[in-house]
Amino acid sequence: MFATLALQIVYALTSMRVEAQNITRKTVNIVVVESTGVLDNGTTYFVRYLNPLLELAMKDSQEKFGEFIDIRMRHVEALSGISQVGAVAAREYYTGEVDVFFGTASNEGAAILSYMALAWNLPVIIPRGNDENIRNLSYFPNIVALHPLDKVEVSRFLMTICKKYGWKRVSLLVDSDLTVMSTTATVVQLFCGKYEMTCLQHNWSCFRCPSTNLDVALTEAKNNARVYILLMNIGDVRSLLLRATNLGMTQPEYLYIVPDIEGFEHTGLDVWRRNDSNDDMAREAFRRVMLVLIKTPSHDSFQQMLHRLNELMFGNKTSSYVTATYNDEEIEGSDTTETSAQQYILNGYYNCFLVYLTAVNDTLTHGGDIRDGQTFIKKIFNRTYLVGDEGEFKITAEGNRVVDMAVADMVDEVLGQFQEIGQYEVLTRNFTLNVNYQKGWPSGNTYVLSVPLCGYSGELCHNEPLSLQLAMGVSFVIILLIIAMVTAFIMRLRYLQRIKNLNWWSIQAEELQAVKIPTSRSVFNTSSNQRFTNASTMSEVSLTGRDHSMYKGTLVHMHLLASNNIRVNASLLKEFQMIRDMNHPNLLRILGACLEGERKMIIVEYCPKGTLQELLMDQSFKLDILFCLCILSDIVRALIYIHKHPLRVHGRLTSEVCMIDSRFSVKVGYYGLPTIYDSVKLLSKTQRKENDNLWIAPELLSCTGRATQKGDVYSLAIIISEILTREEPYSNDKDHMSSQEVLNKIQENFEPPFRPTVSAPKEMAIIEHLMRECWSSDPEKRPSLNRVHNIIHGLMMKNNQTGSLVDNLLQRLEKYSSNLERIVDEKVTELKQEKQKSEELLRQMLPASVADRLKAGLLVEPEFYDCVTIYFSDIVGFTDICSMLEPVHIVKMLNDLYSCFDGIIEHFDVYKVETIGDAYMVVSGLPARNGNEHARQIARMSIALLDAVSNFAPLDTPNKDQLKLRIGLNSEMKIHVSNSTASILQEFGHFVLQSRGTVEIKGKGTMETFWLLSEKDLSSPVTLE
Repeated sequence: MFATLALQIVYALTSMRVEAQNITRKTVNIVVVESTGVLDNGTTYFVRYLNPLLELAMKDSQEKFGEFIDIRMRHVEALSGISQVGAVAAREYYTGEVDVFFGTASNEGAAILSYMALAWNLPVIIPRGNDENIRNLSYFPNIVALHPLDKVEVSRFLMTICKKYGWKRVSLLVDSDLTVMSTTATVVQLFCGKYEMTCLQHNWSCFRCPSTNLDVALTEAKNNARVYILLMNIGDVRSLLLRATNLGMTQPEYLYIVPDIEGFEHTGLDVWRRNDSNDDMAREAFRRVMLVLIKTPSHDSFQQMLHRLNELMFGNKTSSYVTATYNDEEIEGSDTTETSAQQYILNGYYNCFLVYLTAVNDTLTHGGDIRDGQTFIKKIFNRTYLVGDEGEFKITAEGNRVVDMAVADMVDEVLGQFQEIGQYEVLTRNFTLNVNYQKGWPSGNTYVLSVPLCGYSGELCHNEPLSLQLAMGVSFVIILLIIAMVTAFIMRLRYLQRIKNLNWWSIQAEELQAVKIPTSRSVFNTSSNQRFTNASTMSEVSLTGRDHSMYKGTLVHMHLLASNNIRVNASLLKEFQMIRDMNHPNLLRILGACLEGERKMIIVEYCPKGTLQELLMDQSFKLDILFCLCILSDIVRALIYIHKHPLRVHGRLTSEVCMIDSRFSVKVGYYGLPTIYDSVKLLSKTQRKENDNLWIAPELLSCTGRATQKGDVYSLAIIISEILTREEPYSNDKDHMSSQEVLNKIQENFEPPFRPTVSAPKEMAIIEHLMRECWSSDPEKRPSLNRVHNIIHGLMMKNNQTGSLVDNLLQRLEKYSSNLERIVDEKVTELKQEKQKSEELLRQMLPASVADRLKAGLLVEPEFYDCVTIYFSDIVGFTDICSMLEPVHIVKMLNDLYSCFDGIIEHFDVYKVETIGDAYMVVSGLPARNGNEHARQIARMSIALLDAVSNFAPLDTPNKDQLKLRIGLNSEMKIHVSNSTASILQEFGHFVLQSRGTVEIKGKGTMETFWLLSEKDLSSPVTLE
């Protein structure tokens, strides 16, 4: 009776755990709000069975999350109905601590609770919530509803069913009173257009319309289709089918598809039964029904969990949490029959704990606020939740819960029981029927046609000539023969394909080619990808001493078998089929086997770095904590995959079966194939049978029973001891004891138990503690692999390592490369700055044109200039001035003077040649030629400089002397101009010149010179005195 609920809860019992290891214990306050009359059909007794379920959920939550989260829960019940939900929630919020609300199962109550929590910005998780407004994130961004069936995916599945059976024309019978049904009908219509189908919709109200109106809708549907999709409450389907029976619409040519939109999971239920006089008619009508509902998972411990759930739900145990009620009204008319609706809602409440506490764990790990409803609720979205070992459901980024669906048919027509006969995977959109179900729709009859052969009213079969009927009969027989031939051909192909699939593993000796490989097995050897030569077929060479070959162009490893008594039988074929699809990055892939001829071997992928045992024994290879964590993480991930696979257990785990590939990832081998591995010994291990037992758990040494998952955990502990010590297990003890004596001591009940001597460094203390837990003498005290993985993952995160060893090395190289790029950029910037300084200095020392040629690497050729004007000046009495001033004052004076000069000459077409002491030399007319303009430029510049000196501040001498400048060959405070310069200046006509007469010029002889006195207005004529 509680099949679906029990099955899902048993998955959840082993899945909930705290993923973060370093979270400060946090108290969370959960308030479950429920009211009487929570179901839409008026049922009032549901709340009486909620307490045992909440007790079970609290017990499991405390066990899995209680180490880091203090879970406190109050279950408040509004006995006056949904109208009191708001008052109950407000009282709880203002009188106690509330972090989250669970409930209610009714849409109206959930809406009231949602509005209240939205004002407080608290998260709300609803176990049912199939109302469209509640599921709208734009209205309620702080709410998640665990309603399992999304209307879009249901609609897509319905169209997939129609497409599979060729139904191009269907009728939708929609209850317009239910919003969820109307919106689902709209989505179905959209998919009908996409799939090019004709979908005729007929609406009516199940509550407002009399039965005559229903008869009118059914009659219209009868005249237009034979396949009907019923979008209504499951409780109203029976009434509709009884009316359809009276109208002759439950014959084999009719089919009714009933999607369970409200998620009540009717698998295995006699939904037609009401214990009244119409039960027989209803059961016959339901033979024409196809149910679309949630897929029911399978689990090994189902019966045990069902017993536990029944005991909790109907026992007289006292709850361990606070239960509050408001209003003292009694609930009358309670029934003890649990319906599927209650099963789903109870399961929804259980999943509320799983979803919420998982998100709390994630939020606390990242330092979030669990009471920020709108932010916290996003932690629940876009996540897959594991329910047990074999089941899971996903909540999408839009807040929709995604689970696989199924179709059910009335397989047992005597008892009227529905069973699942097909599954639909939502993520892959793959619809498959069970292999052992070969009947058509519905219930063993022929497939229903969209349009009957004779039409909807039989109009196509009236008054047809006999010849036409005969032709149709002959055509029908021919079509049947063609179908029979095609079917036989297809069955033949399937048979051949099945034989091929069964022998996928078979490899002929001729397909293997011998190769020469380097003899070194050092973990640093990276030449595994080199070309191999001198290849020949394995049938032509001896296999002694060789364990590698080429298979289809790929280097493979061969496990040579010592026994020739291996027979290919059904058991062995089943074992090969089981491992065929095993694919995991940390599993050594089995490519096949060669079991013919004298040499028998298993062919697996090649790992160039050898075994983990060889790596640990190589003392030249240094292992740090990150490397050790990567090795352990790879092994644990492989074991978790094996334990979840139908194989269930490894059973032969040692460090020698752990191979190291070229990326230093660990690949676990020697799994599966017990017919081979348990009956023969590998050639390389013939003499090591006793040593192999050192990895076997003590409870398995003394018996011949099958391997267990807890035994694999023990073997993992021995491998950890090898990693920590870099020695074989019990190496210290075997110096004075034989292997058999060691095994005998392992089986004895010592306290502490006899185990390898391990002394780990401080940074590996947590791993050492984990190892000792894993090799406990009591298998039940050994931790689960999930807990082991969480501890290792936490240590890797603490050390900023998340992937494989090579991945983390690549990440370090990327960071180093980025750092180098940053350093290079800084150096380039500094180089540019220095280059800019050098160029500026070069421009100060040389003319710009000369500097540019030198920077370009060009020679500067000497040039001849016809005429230039050169300016010379010095300070009058500079020597005397220097004797009266301090050196620092002299430097300041020259700096101020020449800075003033430099600022002035920038306004003239001149080039400063040099400054030496008090001498200042300027030239115009080079390097850029300017005709006779050079004389005017120098003249103007000289006057400007002379004016500037006249206004210069007095010197800091005893007499406060005024600085005086001598320019050219002249007396103090005058400008001496040569005859040639005076001639040029006269051409401009606005300079005042005075003849000095003839003067003896050094190097020039006697020549007339002039004084440059001033420059006058351009309108005045030149004056030559």
